[in-house]
Amino acid sequence: MAIYQSKNKTKDGRSWFFRIKYTDVYGKKKDYTSPKYKLKREAEDAEAKYRISLHMVKNVSTKTFNELFLEYEDRMSNELKKQTCNKHITQYNHLKPIIGELTVDKLTVAIYENLKKKLKKKGFCVAYSNKVLGIIDRLIKYSKKFYGTSSDVPEICGKLKEVDHIKEEMQFFTLEEYKQFDSAISDHLWHTFFEFLYFMGTRQGETIALNWNDIDFNKNEVKINKTLTTKIKGEKWTITSPKTKNSNRILPLPQKLLEDLKMLKNEYMRYNKFNEDWFVFGGVRPLPETTIQAKKNEYCKEAGVKQIRIHDFRHSCASLLINQGASIALVSKYLGHGNISITLNTYTHMFKNELQNMTDILNKL
Repeated sequence: MAIYQSKNKTKDGRSWFFRIKYTDVYGKKKDYTSPKYKLKREAEDAEAKYRISLHMVKNVSTKTFNELFLEYEDRMSNELKKQTCNKHITQYNHLKPIIGELTVDKLTVAIYENLKKKLKKKGFCVAYSNKVLGIIDRLIKYSKKFYGTSSDVPEICGKLKEVDHIKEEMQFFTLEEYKQFDSAISDHLWHTFFEFLYFMGTRQGETIALNWNDIDFNKNEVKINKTLTTKIKGEKWTITSPKTKNSNRILPLPQKLLEDLKMLKNEYMRYNKFNEDWFVFGGVRPLPETTIQAKKNEYCKEAGVKQIRIHDFRHSCASLLINQGASIALVSKYLGHGNISITLNTYTHMFKNELQNMTDILNKL
């Protein structure tokens, strides 16, 4: 099961092809190389159809979910970020004891419903449980595409639903609360780090991935074009592209933050080996995510403010912008959301004052 891209394109730009090794009905080993296709997706679809045309379904319909998962992850490893693949592995491990050795056709409604009960007993939230169950959907679609086997059990059973659940109110710091939080920080590095999170609304990974090349002190702006994690086992840190295409953005820097960044850089420049590739927050190595969490907890406690998540600094920035009258389109672009609907769905409750203003306008008419 291999898709390749040739260095030599055809005149009309086709370069993707697939190659399959198989044994025919007479027991002879065959090696088939397909014609070239313009898109990788076209080559994948052609490969799937070719396998079915060879009547290979009968030979491979005994594939277990464990085998399908390994194949699926291997195929997707070149398209998904490493941390995403690791999340899939963690999610699948919740399914493995129950369906790992089953084939797709052996998945029943009773087994699927039992899975839902098991996930509920583990205390997972509904959203996470549905992500786990979503792995089954992916594997069934994969099996259907490449092996012609399918199942409608997930569709029949449906997803888990919220019952008598009141969604927790989004946590964020008001400007006054942030100032109180900041008052507990004496270290300039940590002051600047949390100041950046609060006023720039960047994700944690985007922030710790920054190096000094990303900051233009002449134009007073910062480039957000990558993300970093220190949570992948066996790796000190991993840098990849941002979460979405729209996450690539250039943001203007507030004057106070700009001055604090200059001061931080001057501190680093005292070291003989300093260069522009050093991390803005950490120096030769990025700040560990576990240390960030510990520092946040420590400063919240010392300042006497509520504990919020690191990601809630991003919500705090959105709240600040909205309360200052920023349009939803501007907030969406500032946060690097894929589209405005994401911003609306996340922060619609913050626009209550705007809705009241609309009523006032209509009443005046």
